[in-house]
Amino acid sequence: MVRMAIHSGTRLQQVKTDLLNYISQNHYQRNDQLPSEAAMAKMLGVSRNTLREAYISLENEGVIIRRHGIGTFVAQSSVIRDSLNEFSPFAQIIQDSGYAPVFKTIAIRREIPPPAARDVLQSSASESLSCLERLVLADQRPVIYVNDYFAPFVSIGQMNWEQFNGKMVQFLATALNTPLHQIQSSIRASALPAEIACHLDMEPGAPILSVQSTIYAVDNRPVMYSELYFNSDIVEFNIVRNIRTN
Repeated sequence: MVRMAIHSGTRLQQVKTDLLNYISQNHYQRNDQLPSEAAMAKMLGVSRNTLREAYISLENEGVIIRRHGIGTFVAQSSVIRDSLNEFSPFAQIIQDSGYAPVFKTIAIRREIPPPAARDVLQSSASESLSCLERLVLADQRPVIYVNDYFAPFVSIGQMNWEQFNGKMVQFLATALNTPLHQIQSSIRASALPAEIACHLDMEPGAPILSVQSTIYAVDNRPVMYSELYFNSDIVEFNIVRNIRTN
């Protein structure tokens, strides 16, 4: 199980965002060379050590390529990479990968949730919960199919879904007027169910990454349980782990 704390933004993440904005705003293309480390650190107002940490992270995500003794170059990847080290909205991840995020609502309904959702959200076996079925696209290509199940105390009918921009954590925190502090997720490889394959434009039974995630409020109440199916042809997860020396 992966546990993610929701932060307003770390220093490293801010430097990465500044670098991505610099690359985008200056229209860098694949194989274009970035300024020297000294020049870039001065432009961003950070130390070279902090800049190098950001470079390492972006290189792991396939955004840049560093060539020893030569310089740092922009990479072009057809893959959307999500780091498991910290939480970022999928809208931001897709945008940072060079795609335009699009969010499509398939259906909003009430139904009896699957057992895993029922257990997490503490609902009875016969209780119907609100369900949001949606699709996330990158440049009109479907990449994530999602079923969101909401806790019994959450009334999604009173939420202004016209303001939903794909950033579910931010949207829920605002709609419920309560801070959210943690996401717990389980990730596994599975075969794509036939009823979902048509939404992702994939063959039934194709290998796929599935994620079960629960968002918790600061009082540890579960707010939403989600089942997500990722198109593994275009989405991959990365994680960096430090090696203990003692």
